[in-house]
Amino acid sequence: MVEQIQNVEIKRQRSSSWLRWLVIGLLIVGVVFRLYQPGHKVYWFDETMTSLRIAGYTQETLVAAAVNQPPITAEDFLERYQYPDHQRTRAAALAALKTHPEHSPLYYVMAWGWLYPAGHSVGNLRLLSALFGLATIPAAYWLGRELFQAAEAGWAIAAVVAISPFHVLYSQEAREYSLWTLAIVLSSAALLWARRRNTVPAWSLYGVTLALGLYSHVFYGFVVMSHGLYMILAESWRPTRRLLAYGGAVLLGLALFAPWLMVILDNWDRLLGNTVGMTLDRQGFLPLFWLLNLSRLFFDLNQGPSAINPAHYLLLALCAYALWYLYQRTPRVTSLFVLTLIGVTAIALMGSDLLLGGRRSTITRYPIPCYVGLQVAVGYLLWRMLQDPDQSRRAYRRWRAGAIALALSGVLSVAVNAHHALWWNKSYAVSRFNPAAAEIINQSDRPLMITDRDPSEVLAFVHRLDADVQVQLIARPNAPDQPPDLRPIVPDIPPATYSDVFLYQPSQGLRLRMERRGMPSSDVNGGGWLWTVSIPSP
Repeated sequence: MVEQIQNVEIKRQRSSSWLRWLVIGLLIVGVVFRLYQPGHKVYWFDETMTSLRIAGYTQETLVAAAVNQPPITAEDFLERYQYPDHQRTRAAALAALKTHPEHSPLYYVMAWGWLYPAGHSVGNLRLLSALFGLATIPAAYWLGRELFQAAEAGWAIAAVVAISPFHVLYSQEAREYSLWTLAIVLSSAALLWARRRNTVPAWSLYGVTLALGLYSHVFYGFVVMSHGLYMILAESWRPTRRLLAYGGAVLLGLALFAPWLMVILDNWDRLLGNTVGMTLDRQGFLPLFWLLNLSRLFFDLNQGPSAINPAHYLLLALCAYALWYLYQRTPRVTSLFVLTLIGVTAIALMGSDLLLGGRRSTITRYPIPCYVGLQVAVGYLLWRMLQDPDQSRRAYRRWRAGAIALALSGVLSVAVNAHHALWWNKSYAVSRFNPAAAEIINQSDRPLMITDRDPSEVLAFVHRLDADVQVQLIARPNAPDQPPDLRPIVPDIPPATYSDVFLYQPSQGLRLRMERRGMPSSDVNGGGWLWTVSIPSP
């Protein structure tokens, strides 16, 4: 009997030793790739909208200020319309944010303040998101420790989050999603801690984290509902002291969020107009997009939706088994927390698309609460399977191989992603030609780039240009957000001023007007993205 106990202890120690080093390695890899070359990837449309708003501009005011003006260098253009300065105050940035109440303001306000000490660059702005991503790792450890009352479970869950390609990807994007992820994990851990401690300071902390979540993303409201459902079920529908204290914490969080809630209510019609794109149907079979989103949590080589990709089904099976194992092997109050965290958001997004039509559930960044719950379940499953002394040696070896394969898939994904300027989250269809087109312009000695595209659609391209490239925006007939007094013009290009003149995604009208003035244009690459203009000799 004593010998059996000793053998079990030896097995447990050996298992803990290699597993500890695996977790440490994954944490290091997750930290490194969150900080690796944050300015390398294409700065795409959504990110330029972040910069535009913290600079104090809306799409309408950008058009009024920048269109039909003399040429300006790319550096000055970006400094004026993409970064905050002393001429446009924080009040201007807040006014711009109010025109998009669907985006909670906390990330943008923090980004506005961050850029002053950090400096004006894409890399520095994305570094703020990376810091939120880094903070999510210890927050995941806290969540796992509170939920399962075991430090080892916390480390396993932290490792799963650290190496997740999805979280690494959004830790390098100048948007609010890494902050929202941090708020979800932090508030969930704070709720479990408050429920266990049941003290005024603990519940007050939860109320503050709830407000933090609401100020990070409006879809955090689904997390509030999942936490509420969890507390009601965990307390068996009885008005216990814990449940009443929870209600007080929620009221505190809502009170702190009240200022922006008033902005949402005052601009409700604008919010609906800004989010109408979510109600448009997506071509394709919805469950294939759900499978794709799930697989990107663990394995991402820029794959698209596919009915024959075995990785989708293997990872679906892993997550399904993890949830079943969690339900079977943990106390009801533990599995209930994870299931409500996943279920409320999943039902809200998937149910809306199935019943009303739309694409909400297919947009990868929206179901983040579901992702957190799934990663908690998978982390717990792997920890238990690699620490269970009662299972056979063959079963242990299988789970060890599976854990290593999952870790390697994450490492491979983030390593490959780190060296590509374009990835699926950068809207490949509208960004794929920007790097090559910008490189052609940058090779010129004294280039001028002219475009009559909507200015908000040009910002991402200007970020790829060298600082001394001259940029001129021209009005286009019937363009959105354009004042009626702006008319299409033919740019005045003095001879011998520029070595080369380029048109970026020009309309046919612009090319015809320039051709009538003796300035014909030719397509550079056959795709219609970049044209060269022949300037007549003086």
